[in-house]
Amino acid sequence: MKVTIIGAGVLGTSLGVLLRRAGYEIAAISSLNRRSAQEAASHIGGCDVVGDPGLAALGADVVILAVPDRVIPAVAIEVASGGALKRDAAVVHLAGGLPSGILSGVRAAGGYRGAMHPLQSFADVGSAVRMLPETYFFLEGDGPAVEAMRQLVAALGGKPITIDVGDKALYHAAASVASNFFVTLVDFAVTLLGKTGVGRDVALQALVPLMQGTLSNLESVGLPNALTGPIARGDVGTVRRHLRALQMLPSELGKLYRHLARKTIEVARRKGSLDKTGGEQLLDLLDQFDQPFGDGEL
Repeated sequence: MKVTIIGAGVLGTSLGVLLRRAGYEIAAISSLNRRSAQEAASHIGGCDVVGDPGLAALGADVVILAVPDRVIPAVAIEVASGGALKRDAAVVHLAGGLPSGILSGVRAAGGYRGAMHPLQSFADVGSAVRMLPETYFFLEGDGPAVEAMRQLVAALGGKPITIDVGDKALYHAAASVASNFFVTLVDFAVTLLGKTGVGRDVALQALVPLMQGTLSNLESVGLPNALTGPIARGDVGTVRRHLRALQMLPSELGKLYRHLARKTIEVARRKGSLDKTGGEQLLDLLDQFDQPFGDGEL
């Protein structure tokens, strides 16, 4: 099977490296920046550099659009209208938040549309080549394209999961919560620790091992059993002390803590470590501190 890659960034280059190792022929790589394309080709080895995306598709069974989300529709039109797209070829993009239907003109040109998103973030080609194997890829699109993507993912050592196109936005929201919001949550923790006089850099270094331990627990015992801490134990006194301390800080920090605490109570109840009475006591306590002029002693 021949594969063409449009886009010479981290993901496109690393996919090319892994697919070539798996025995796929990388027919061509294309990029607006010829130097980037040449660098990608040197990583991949044995593939042509073609400037025109439409011509780069010549002879390819799969055309991967590894380009920024904002230009995917335009590049798809170039590929579809270039006259070189093989009939029944799959044209697939790698965006997590966009449906395969944005690949305009592909069906009219005799091809199939697909979307293949690796649920991972990558800093550079080296780390991507190490991490893409074992990464989950979420696929959607036309049936033949989905089957071609499934074969590609399996060949590079990934784990393919097919989702419905109508669920694409929820899927991407889940990914954003797990990755982007995680960074925001860490920033929240660093801010609180910083209020004790600890520098932000030191605060982050101190918190990272704790977070790594939590991730390890999630991997080993899963949800909801990985949950620990005062809410999981029903420790009302400790949570009250947290809330009192947060009253001395900007109000949005306390609001965020209380919102997260309510969600954590739900997880603790699923775990079974927090009984009905303990959960109600914690919720009552949180409600008390929601009062705009309350002192938390009601």
